[in-house]
Amino acid sequence: MAAKGCPPVTGHASNQALNLYCLPYAGCSARVYDVWQAGLPDSINVVPLELPGRGSRCTDPPLDTLPELLRDLTRGVNAEARAPYAVFGHSFGAIIAYELTRYVVSQGYPGPQSLIVSACRAPHLATPEEAIFDRSDEDFKRGLRKVGGTPEELLENDELMELYIPVIRADYTILDNYRRDPVQDVNCPILGLYGDADSDADKSAMSAWDAYTSGSFSLEPIKGDHFFLDDATEHVIQRVGAHLNDHVADSASTTG
Repeated sequence: MAAKGCPPVTGHASNQALNLYCLPYAGCSARVYDVWQAGLPDSINVVPLELPGRGSRCTDPPLDTLPELLRDLTRGVNAEARAPYAVFGHSFGAIIAYELTRYVVSQGYPGPQSLIVSACRAPHLATPEEAIFDRSDEDFKRGLRKVGGTPEELLENDELMELYIPVIRADYTILDNYRRDPVQDVNCPILGLYGDADSDADKSAMSAWDAYTSGSFSLEPIKGDHFFLDDATEHVIQRVGAHLNDHVADSASTTG
């Protein structure tokens, strides 16, 4: 669940029928979703949610507790305007996407039309077996190497790592301490995407998301490993677009 070193992003004007809020994987910037708008219908408005400490919010201190992060991210969700919306998250971002939908609803706002979770074990399985968040910087870097996804050239660059470690350590502090029990229904369709070569969030671990909704659940393989979001971007966008068209786009366009 480490990052590949992504860069800043700003959301598009919120004037479409459906807002698609997108959350990146650990340590990454929401700019990873820059290309998504061009690949989706005009009826879907891609709104990347940038976490503090990276990209356009690089001067904001990273947040290392889930409640703080959810309060922060909720400011970027236009639920108050009752705009129809869906939420997408990859890896660590999928856990944040799930918890964000629950938090928004707990604040009295409408829930999402759909939750799309990518390359992430179901919440009750998501906590890593081996925590790395509290290790020394050198041990932490070794942990990132073991997890995979962080470029070696970044790990070997001491100046960049000095800036990067606090950001990704904050994400891992949330992830390593994450606990979800019992299962809580998000009451909307869930689409799960998994890499056919991903040994962590495999088909079995992703199938467990079915328990988190009383609505429809579908699970689809994507060719690639844990970071297929980067390597199979067009295919991911295509599957997300098809899912939203089948489950929410038509109804959103009549109600938005």
